[in-house]
Amino acid sequence: MIDPKTLLERAAQLTDQAKSEEEAGIRERLLRMAEHYRDLAAHEAWANENPPSVGAITSALSSRAH
Repeated sequence: MIDPKTLLERAAQLTDQAKSEEEAGIRERLLRMAEHYRDLAAHEAWANENPPSVGAITSALSSRAH
C-alpha cells in the first residue's frame, strides 16, 4: 500500500509543473497524471479504511475456482 499523502504530494508537484509548462500537450498530460495520482490516493485511503474481510476473500477465490 502507498501512503495517500505521498500520492497527493506527487499530484501537487505535477500540477505545479503543468502551470509552468508552455506546450499545451505536455501541460494536459501532466494534469491528467496529477488527476490519476489523486484518484489513486482516494482509492488507497478507502482501502485503508475498509480492509477486506476473510469471508469476502474466500468467496472471491472460491468463485474463480469454478
